Amino acid sequence: MKAVIDTNKCAAQKDICKPFSECPQKAIMYIEDEDLPLGCKIEILAEKCIGCGHCATVCCGHCIELQ
Repeated sequence: MKAVIDTNKCAAQKDICKPFSECPQKAIMYIEDEDLPLGCKIEILAEKCIGCGHCATVCCGHCIELQ
C-alpha cells in the first residue's frame, strides 16, 4: 500500500502541513505552480513512500489515504 493524496481536498499549505514536515521517508513534496488554483500543491512521491500511514494519520484535512 502507498499513500495517495486527494488534491481536491488539500489546502496545500506547507507551513501547516504536518505530513510534509513529519514524513519519515521525506516522500512528500511541496510544488509551487502559478497555474494551479492555489498556486501550489502537495505531492507524494510513490517511489519514496513505504506505506507507513503516518501522513494519513496526521493530515488535518483527511486528504491522504493508503491504497
